[in-house]
Amino acid sequence: MSDAEDSGPPQMVVTAITLAAGLVAQKVVGVAWRFVRGSDPNDDTSGLGEALAFAAVSAAAMASAKVFATRQLKGRHQLADAS
Repeated sequence: MSDAEDSGPPQMVVTAITLAAGLVAQKVVGVAWRFVRGSDPNDDTSGLGEALAFAAVSAAAMASAKVFATRQLKGRHQLADAS
C-alpha cells in the first residue's frame, strides 16, 4: 500500500460515518421544516417551490454534515497517529 492510502481511517469507517451524518442531517432538517412551516415536506399538497426549497436545504445540510464528519474523523485519526 502507498502512504496516501495509509494516511487516514479505513474507507469503510469513513463511509459509514458520513452516511450516518447525512441521515441525521436529513432527519433534523425534516423536523425543523415541519416545526417552522407547519407542513410535511413530503406531502402531496406542497407546491413545487416548497418542494424545491426543501430539497435544496436538505441537500446542503446533508453535504455539510458529511464534510464535517469526514474532516473530524480524519483529524482524530491523525491525532491518534501522532501520539
